[in-house]
Amino acid sequence: MRFRDKLSKMEPEEIWKQYCSFLDLSMEQYMGIQFRLLEEQIQLFGRSGLGQRIFRGKIPASVDEFRQTVPLTTYDDYADVLLQKRVEMLPSEPMVWLETTWESGSRPVKVAPYCKEMLGVYQNNILAAMLLAASRQRGKFTLKPSARTLYCLAPLPYATGLFPLLIEPEYDMQFFPPLNDVARMSFSEQNKVGFKLAAQRGIDMFFGMSSIIYTITKNFNDFISGGGKFKLRNLIHFTPTMLYRLAMAKYRSARDGTPIRPADLFDLQALVCVGTDTELFKDELEKAWGCRPLEIHGGTEPTCIGTETWSRNGLVFFPDACFYEFIPEQEMLRGMDDSTYVPKTYLMNELTAGQNYELVITVFKGGAFVRYRVGDMYRCLRLRNERDGLDMPQFEYIDRIPSVIDIAGFTRITENAVRRVIEMSRLEVHDWFAFKEYDGENRSFMHLYVEMDEHAAATYPVTERILREHMGIYFRHYDHDYEDLKRLLGVDPMQITLLTTGTMARYADKYGRPIRKINPSTQDVVDLLYLQRAGDAGGGERK
Repeated sequence: MRFRDKLSKMEPEEIWKQYCSFLDLSMEQYMGIQFRLLEEQIQLFGRSGLGQRIFRGKIPASVDEFRQTVPLTTYDDYADVLLQKRVEMLPSEPMVWLETTWESGSRPVKVAPYCKEMLGVYQNNILAAMLLAASRQRGKFTLKPSARTLYCLAPLPYATGLFPLLIEPEYDMQFFPPLNDVARMSFSEQNKVGFKLAAQRGIDMFFGMSSIIYTITKNFNDFISGGGKFKLRNLIHFTPTMLYRLAMAKYRSARDGTPIRPADLFDLQALVCVGTDTELFKDELEKAWGCRPLEIHGGTEPTCIGTETWSRNGLVFFPDACFYEFIPEQEMLRGMDDSTYVPKTYLMNELTAGQNYELVITVFKGGAFVRYRVGDMYRCLRLRNERDGLDMPQFEYIDRIPSVIDIAGFTRITENAVRRVIEMSRLEVHDWFAFKEYDGENRSFMHLYVEMDEHAAATYPVTERILREHMGIYFRHYDHDYEDLKRLLGVDPMQITLLTTGTMARYADKYGRPIRKINPSTQDVVDLLYLQRAGDAGGGERK
């Protein structure tokens, strides 16, 4: 029976139990599922060519042996097999290959295979997330048998392209823009056309990247009017219901002297957000849309792994998507400073509330990744939620690991990328480091701190504006995702601060180590900038 038919023929309690009963699990039951599915995956993976390589010729006999003998892996361990799509090396036959950003410029793409069994789990968990997005309390949801849906997510081969592919066979959705048209559109055009159709016909659901939804919200009147003022030719395609809502919204706006909000036009059943910055925008999006966003999480390699519940106060990880291990932040940082150090991992039932962790996953049901360092950081908010009756940890997504600067989910900037752009620019940069920061609207950007070569600085003047414009050209050339940031979101993804030549050397002398190139700690940046100011003023060192 299709999900749509279940909504018409089954009691809500039955539907909830079928898709959301994982929220009723005890911690012991949750770990039982994790161990059972991992044992199945070990055997399946171990018989493949890729498994023989990763397992070094010996299939672990238990979960403990698996964690003791199988090394932590990164995409480098799989690249030669997956980028060439060597199906004969995989544990299961892929039905679809997904893509994502790897390292901007030099290694732009990672690919990941999805077999039939993985897609089945993904589909079930997405439908569960839809129920939760349409719920305001446990077991209660408002979901029609069909829905007009604004879809502002990247299409296949990106992971978010699986959402409509997996939902359509089960649920009647009218997507704006129509899925057949999306393949012929740029992402920017897709968002504009989709929102125009939504304003004309109304929507019940909205799936989108948090940064895109925020941009639409900030420029709402321009989006619905097609550029500032409402013109007759823009209104003739509106349905009578949407014309009435628009007229009433304009009347209240003029009467109260307030701008039109999305909630004045749309009555959403569900607002579903993905992206690395959802938490920053939730409150403002709720005020604007009249519906608190439900955040879901996952990725190309790990699949869809987590969803918030009816309370919208933390992510819960699906027990049947991946086996989860967690590296405490201090262990991760120690490993970054010492490449020979192997960080310790902890399981879901071994975590500490308030601690930050790097996520490690083993994909179930024939997945290609084992003990894989995804590159994502999560904070464990609580070990259980007594108010909501959850006997499992809940999480908040923090960011990418410190060696990566992720900007709005569009681009991932690494040390290699910055170094390569500096080389291409032929600017005489003596030293540098980059730090992720946020502007007054909580939009992220890369702050690049630069020391110019002393001779070059004395020979010709270089300003921060000149550096930003010059390096921006090379970043856009090197990384096409970087170019999308300004075009789609209207943000400048880079700011530059010039430091006095020798400041970073003085920092290394004082603290016995160089400042980290990508995302040093906030305290390290504060200490270095103090040395800069003290040096410029001719003052002594900070006590």
